[in-house]
Amino acid sequence: MKAMRAFLARHDSMGPVNAADIQRFCARDWRLIERVKADCWVEQKAAASPAAAIQLAAELLQYARTLRPDWPNATQREADLASHIRLAGMLQRVLQERAR
Repeated sequence: MKAMRAFLARHDSMGPVNAADIQRFCARDWRLIERVKADCWVEQKAAASPAAAIQLAAELLQYARTLRPDWPNATQREADLASHIRLAGMLQRVLQERAR
C-alpha cells in the first residue's frame, strides 16, 4: 500500500479536491445537460457541410492517433471496411425495395 501511495503522489496532477465541488458536480441535472448536448449536435450536424464533416473526421482521427499512434491497426481497418461494405449493401437493398 505504501508503494501505491508513493506512486500516486509522484503521478498525481490534480492536487487537493474540495468535497463541496464534488457534491455540486454530482448534483448537476445530467438529463438536462444530455438534452442540451443532443440539441447542440443536431444543430451543428444540420448546419455542417459535407466538407466540414470530413474535416472534423480528419481532426478526430489525428487526435486519436496522438493518443494511440498504432490505431487503427490493419485488422481494425479491415473490420471497419467490412462494416461499411455491409452497411452499403443494406442501404442499397432498402433503396431497391423502395423503388418497387
